[in-house]
This record gives sequence, C-alpha cells and structure tokens, in this order.
Amino acid sequence: MRLCLTRHPLQTCLLLALAIRLPVALFDHNFIAPDEIIQYLGQAHRLVYHHGPVPWEYQVGLRSWLIPGALAGPMWAVKALGGTPAGGVTLIKVLLCFLSLSIVLCAFQWGRLYHGAKGGLIAGGLAALWPDLWVMAPHALEEALSAYSLVPAAYFATRARQSNESRHILAAGFLLGLSFVLREQLAPAVAVIGLYLCGRNAKNWIMGVSIAFLPVLFVGGLDWLTWGQPFRSFWLNIYLNAILGLSYSSFGTEPPSFYALRFIADWLWSFVGVIFLAWRGAHALPMLAFAAIAIIAEHNLIPHKEFRFLFPAIALIVPLAGVGLGGILPGLSVTKRWWLGLFLLSGPFITPFTTYNLLTETTAYRLYAELAAQHPCVVAVGVANSHFMPIIPLFGTTDFTNIQNAARADAIVAPKEQPDIPPGFVRQSCISRDRIFAGKHPAQICYWVRATNWCKRTNPPAPLEFIFPPAARRFIIAGG
Repeated sequence: MRLCLTRHPLQTCLLLALAIRLPVALFDHNFIAPDEIIQYLGQAHRLVYHHGPVPWEYQVGLRSWLIPGALAGPMWAVKALGGTPAGGVTLIKVLLCFLSLSIVLCAFQWGRLYHGAKGGLIAGGLAALWPDLWVMAPHALEEALSAYSLVPAAYFATRARQSNESRHILAAGFLLGLSFVLREQLAPAVAVIGLYLCGRNAKNWIMGVSIAFLPVLFVGGLDWLTWGQPFRSFWLNIYLNAILGLSYSSFGTEPPSFYALRFIADWLWSFVGVIFLAWRGAHALPMLAFAAIAIIAEHNLIPHKEFRFLFPAIALIVPLAGVGLGGILPGLSVTKRWWLGLFLLSGPFITPFTTYNLLTETTAYRLYAELAAQHPCVVAVGVANSHFMPIIPLFGTTDFTNIQNAARADAIVAPKEQPDIPPGFVRQSCISRDRIFAGKHPAQICYWVRATNWCKRTNPPAPLEFIFPPAARRFIIAGG
C-alpha cells in the first residue's frame, strides 16, 4: 500500500476522491438548494422533455441558458438510449463528480510544486477528503461549476508566472472568463487572479484578456439567441439584484456575522487549524488567499446570504491549507500526523451541517420517485418551499399545477393535514421532512391519487407557479 501511494500519488488522490463522491451521487439522492431543481435540472428537463414549470427567472430572461443547456446533453443521451428521467439526473451527478476532481488535481499539483510528491499527496488527499468539497460535488449549482473552473484558472496562473508559457496564460485566461460567466459574483476573485496572471507584462494582458472574452461573448450571444437581447442575463441580474435589491427584499437578509458563524459551525474546532494552515500556504500562494478573501468580503456586503455562495472560496482555501499542511506534516512523528489529521477532519465530519446537507430533500426524492413510477398526467402541488421542492426532473410526461387545480389532477402532494383534498382521491403514503433541526415532530407530507379515470383531461390546468417578485414583472419578454 505504501509503495502504491509513493509511486502513484496523483492516482491515489483522484481514486480516493471518487470513492467518496460517487456513492453520494449514486445513492444519496439529496438536493442542497431549490435552485438546483428549479433553475438548472428542471430547465434542462424542460429542454429534453418539453414540459415543466417555468420559474420567474426564465420568464424575464434573468438566467443564461448555458448551464441548463449543458445539463440537457447527458439528460438527452439517457432518454435517447431508452432510460428514465431519473437516470438522466444520475448521469449528470456522476459527471459532476468527475468535474469536481479539478479541485483535487490542482491541490495535488500545488502541493507537489512546493513540497514534492509527498506534499502533493497531502494537499490532494485533503481536498479529496474534505466534506464541503465531496458533499457539493454531485450538485448542479453555479457555485460548484464556477469553482471547478476558477481553481484550475488559479493553478494555470501560478504556472504562467513561473514559466511564462503561452499555453498556461491562455488556459488561465479562458477559465477566468468561464468562471465569470458561470457566476458574475466571482468578478473580484477573477480580477485578483487576472492581475496576478498578467502583472506588468503587456503580452500577457493581450493574450489573457482576449481569450477571457471568448466565453463572455459566447454567453452574450446565447442570451441574444434565447432572450432576444445580447448579454441580457448579465445586466438584468445586476439591475434587479444590485440596484433594485430584489434578492434580499424577496428572499431575506442575514447579518454581517452570518458567514463567520457558519464557517465556525461548519468546521467546528477544525476552523482554527484550517485558518492556520491556509496562512502558512499563503506564504507560497498569496494570490489564492487574496482571491478567497475577495469572494468572502464581497458576499458579506450582499444582504441576501447563503453559505453555498462561498463554495468557490472554500474550494480555494482547502488547497491552500493543503499546501500549508504539506510543509509541516512530513516533519512530524507518525503519532502526531494522525492526531493532526484527526483534528483537521473531525470537525467538518462531525458537524450537523454535513448531515443536514446529505439529508436535504432525500425524503422529497423518495416520495416523488414513488409517485413518478405511477406516471400521473397532472400532479397538484400543495407544498413547495426551500425545504421541500417538487422533484420535477424525475417525471417524463407529467404536468404540474397548483393545489387550487387539484380537482383536475391525477395526484396531489401536500401536507398531511391539507384540508381541501377533493373527493375521489385516496392517500397512498406519507413521509417526514428530512430537516434535522425540525424538532421531534417534523411535518408530514403525503400524496393522494385519483382512484379512477387517470389521464382523461383534455385541457391541462395552469402550470405550477413559484415566487414571482413584483419588481421583475416589468421585464417580461413580449411574446414569449
């Protein structure tokens, strides 16, 4: 075993990472945030199966079709091969796990660059094992996808400063542009890495900026093709959220201490060790530290806060801590190495937030998967919020509507105490919400099915509607 680790340290790190990530993708069936279902998987499902709810962001042209379009590819492949919608979702999650290896690969290369093969094994191993990274790996969220391009961009920027090779400059520049179009909020971090990449070299600026514009122009053109206006998803996002304050006025605010307290709650006592090791790693890679700080500082200024927004910063901090760890671990005794490793990893493994992220929406998945197997034509939804979303991508030919149209549906999903279930429906099964902070008696969600005459409707009822902030209505695109 030791010989294998020495001869193949990179392969060891990557296989270790997959050994943790793939079971989560294949067997956990959790969803961390509503956006994953509504904004990305749901819209990819709509591209492939031509039905499903349209969230307000896709009514007003606030989102780019870049991510849903990319996710639609594997979903369409599974459909073409005769697979189920659930199979398409599974394939997407597996492919995302492989994309997440970019963080592990870069961590290994940084560790090897500064501390040799053992340093690479240590830094890559830490990135492979760190819970925040493998919990997020199977999830189709822009925070994760942007991190998978931002971290390699930072690595190629490091190599470019050392070698000044054009291929490293071009790779870093392209990935920085891609990171920006995937998540505009990463602009300060992109600027930090870009400044480090180009420095005072005019040639680097010309090459780096020129190629960074390629993904930007592509997404601007995609907006033109899909929304009728070039760069619509860029400027409308800034206008609605930064100028009109739609995000925090409609979806809530958090105090400035939110992220600091969540870091401590997420990592517990390991927080101290990570910060110390990241500080040591910053001596070799100050650019990584400044980019992570830029992401945290910027998001701390935004009133609407969610911890997943900082995932790109975590994706930079963990390799940075890995480089710091690679500088001190080889000099310790075997006993001290084990104690230090246990101290670092026990916090994020033990924290209840890791369990929470692994359980979120798992019961919703079970309920909707059971219902999808019965192939209803219309499902009326009486509960849809950030803790229990309808898993629409599991259904092939089913329309969804609001609970007010329950009488015209084949099935109903609602709280157990739902008072207005129409006659002729029979309750099939109930589940408890999977919120670990919900108390001793979490809410029961059930589904009812029509006893007879399924799929006899001629006109489907109005589609399921989600929150539509009033400030966004003026931007509805005429004619579609």
